[in-house]
Amino acid sequence: MQGYDGEGTVPRSGLAGAFRSYAERVYGAPSLARFLGDGMIFALCGRFPTVFGTLLRACAYRPVLGAMGRRCLIENGVRFLHSRRTFLGDRVFIGERSFLDVGPVSAAIRIGDDSHLGRGAVLRTQAGEIAIGKNVNISTYTLIYSYGGIEVGDDSMIAQHVEIVGGTHNYEDVSKPMRLQGRSPSRIVIEPDCWIGSHAVIMGSTRIGRGSIIGAGAVVHKDIPPYSIAVGIPARVVRKRGTASNQ
Repeated sequence: MQGYDGEGTVPRSGLAGAFRSYAERVYGAPSLARFLGDGMIFALCGRFPTVFGTLLRACAYRPVLGAMGRRCLIENGVRFLHSRRTFLGDRVFIGERSFLDVGPVSAAIRIGDDSHLGRGAVLRTQAGEIAIGKNVNISTYTLIYSYGGIEVGDDSMIAQHVEIVGGTHNYEDVSKPMRLQGRSPSRIVIEPDCWIGSHAVIMGSTRIGRGSIIGAGAVVHKDIPPYSIAVGIPARVVRKRGTASNQ
């Protein structure tokens, strides 16, 4: 299942080939046993309502995740692809209808202790890890897409509808469609104790320094020094935290 690059999402092979491709993409291996076993757990437990379902998933999902710490809470309708490459620390909360999608075997999603993933959030990696630190709050409908690795440091806050997107499409060859020219990976690092405002966009090859604040709606396309307040499109530093004067 190539997605928008290459041959498309649905393979052109026969039914058996399509099944193997689907099973490998969703469950990490073209295995009928894993397809049936993992699928049964997700089907029976994934949409069980109320707090009882949340507690049920905290036990039932242990065999199908890479790791799951103590007292984790997973709400109704959370979707996992390649779930055995998802690793949860202690007391992680994953909100209703969130989507955690791990691509190749080399990729992974790791969420640290006491972190919170709001409802409808999407974490997707096709190259490199998404590493969420401890005590991180990611609010509703935020998108984190890794193509080269994304790191969010401890104690950071990410508001609703933020987009953190690594990698870029290649586009210089005008003789072929851009979707067939491949992509270039790029890494994003958000250091500890940062606050990313609502609807901000964080682009690849950027580092946001420790203790920085990114204003609502800002577009970050270059590094932000530690303890900065940055706003606008493109984002620019307007002052340092702890000072009253503009820079």
